[in-house]
Amino acid sequence: MSGGDRHAVTVHVDAAALKSRDGSRCELEEGPVLSLETGRRLACDASLITIAEDDLGEPLDVGRKTRSIPPALRRALGSRDRGCVFPGCTHKRYVDGHHIRHWADGGETRLANLVTLCRFHHRAVHEGGIRVERLDDGAWRFTRPDGRVLTTVARGHTRPFEGLPTATGGSSERPGSGPSHAPPDGVSAEL
Repeated sequence: MSGGDRHAVTVHVDAAALKSRDGSRCELEEGPVLSLETGRRLACDASLITIAEDDLGEPLDVGRKTRSIPPALRRALGSRDRGCVFPGCTHKRYVDGHHIRHWADGGETRLANLVTLCRFHHRAVHEGGIRVERLDDGAWRFTRPDGRVLTTVARGHTRPFEGLPTATGGSSERPGSGPSHAPPDGVSAEL
């Protein structure tokens, strides 16, 4: 995460589809159709310009840019999370701010509703259906679509609580040898 404007990608998606997650229009401008979850991931930490269209697709009104994480809040998020907080992940670069409760569902762009994820795990959360929760003690819980809970991560760390297995197969008492997206022992490799 770095300050300043991010790259611009134009995605056309019906506002109702972002909220209801139905199969409405979601496509790149001058490009292919996207899954709705891919559209939600791209919009997770993005500037949004709303264009109201009539039934024929003719623009009626253009709104202003909104929804991106402001630079000061991005710095606070980086300071708190210090990289991807997905269990066992050690990535500190090429990370995204993720809205835990998506702004299309009424989630606010504030530190309590944000988490840092690397691009691989950000995709796993959106397209893979993994749910992120912040626990009362500040730890993170990641739950698979089938209800199985992945290793809970201590607040402010990119590794599991003491004594639990890490992505490299050791325990969290000794750091892993490098970044890995392998799941901790006992957790299926399927997201």
